[in-house]
Amino acid sequence: MDEILLVGGGIGGLATALALGQGGVATQLFEQSPAFTEVGAGIGLGPNAVRRLQGWGVWEALQAKGFVPSQLVVVDAKNGQQLGCLPMAKAFEQRYGAPYLTIHRADLHQVLSDAVNAQGLSALHLGYLLQDAKTDALCVNTQWLAPDGQTVWHESQAMVGADGINSKVRELAWPSQQLQASGHWAYRTLLPRHVLPAELRSDAMGLWLGPRLHVVHYPVRGGEWLNVVVLVESNDAAQTPGWDSQRSAAQTTHDLNLALQGCCSRLQDLVRMSESWRAWALFDRHPLQSADDMARGRLTLLGDAAHPMLPYLAQGAGMAIEDAEALAQCWSQAELSVEQRLQAYAQARWQRVAKVQARARRNARLFHASGVLAWGRDAAMRWGGAAVMDMPWLYGR
Repeated sequence: MDEILLVGGGIGGLATALALGQGGVATQLFEQSPAFTEVGAGIGLGPNAVRRLQGWGVWEALQAKGFVPSQLVVVDAKNGQQLGCLPMAKAFEQRYGAPYLTIHRADLHQVLSDAVNAQGLSALHLGYLLQDAKTDALCVNTQWLAPDGQTVWHESQAMVGADGINSKVRELAWPSQQLQASGHWAYRTLLPRHVLPAELRSDAMGLWLGPRLHVVHYPVRGGEWLNVVVLVESNDAAQTPGWDSQRSAAQTTHDLNLALQGCCSRLQDLVRMSESWRAWALFDRHPLQSADDMARGRLTLLGDAAHPMLPYLAQGAGMAIEDAEALAQCWSQAELSVEQRLQAYAQARWQRVAKVQARARRNARLFHASGVLAWGRDAAMRWGGAAVMDMPWLYGR
C-alpha cells in the first residue's frame, strides 16, 4: 500500500510531490488529463512562495523562464496619473530574503514537473478520472476510470486532493462546500514586448485601477512577452469556473468596451493591441472556518481544492506552494498517526489561507471602487507610498 496518493497534477500536486520527495516520501500522482498542456497565462509568485521554491532547488530553472520586476507602479485608469510605486527586485530580496517573480503558468508547471521527475519518487498516472473514495481504519480506497475505459482500484494511507477549483475530492468528502460566483471575468492575453511602446517595455509591473475594473501587466518568459489581464465586473455571470471559458468574441468585446469607458487613451490603446483574449470566470469560496474544512480523517485538500480565492492578491499558486511545504513538514512527524499528521497540517494552514481569501475579496472592492472609497484608496497610496502598498504579513511568512 502506498503512503500518499495525490489527486491532481497541477502546480499544487507537483509542489506537494516535490516537497514530500525532499523527505524521501514516495507518492502516486493521478491526473485526469491525458497529457499536460499549456494552460493559463502569467502568474505572480511573491517572496513567500519563491523562498520555498528556492529551498526545493528549482530557483535557477525558474529564473531562466521567469522575470523579476523592478517595481510595481499603480496608475489611475481614468486619467493615467501615477498613484503609487512599490520598489521590488533588490528591495524585496533585502526585506524578505527572496524576490517577486512573474512567470507563465505553463513554465512554472514544467519546472516543477522536471524536478519531480528528476527526484524519482513520484509515479505519474495520466488520464485517470476519480470515481469514488472510501476510507476505513487502515487506508483510503479509491476507484478510477482508466484511460482504456477500465475501472481500477487503488489503496493508500492518505489521499491529498490537489485537483483544483472543481475538485472531485472535495465533492466526495465535503459536498456542502459550494463555490461562489464573483460576477468578475478576467480577460488574458500575451503580447510580444518588442512591438510595444517604450513605456511598456520597462521592467516594472503595471496596475491600473478604475471603476468596476482593473488591469495588470508584467513581463513573462524571460521578459520576451507581456502578460496582460483585464479584470472586469460583468452583468453576465458565469455558471461554472474555468481557465478558458467559452466566451464569444461579441461578449468579450462588449465586456472590454464597457469596462474601458472613461479610461485614459494609454490604457485603451494597450488593450486594443490584442484581438485574442482568453476568458477566465472568477469563483471563490467563503473563507475557511476551521481545520475541518481542509482535513478529515485520511483525506485532505490543498491549494484551490481547499481554498479557491480571487486573484486580487496573486496568491493562488503561492498558497498551494505554502500548503505543500506545510504538509511535507507535518507528514515527517512519524510519531503521529496518519490522521494526526493531516490534522496538524490543516491546523497550521487554515487561518493563514482564510485571511488571504478574505483580503483578496477586500481587494476586489478596493481595486474596482468609485466615489469616496476610490478617493480614500488613491489618497492612501499617494501619501503612504510603498509603506501602504507593501504586505509584510503576506510576504514575510
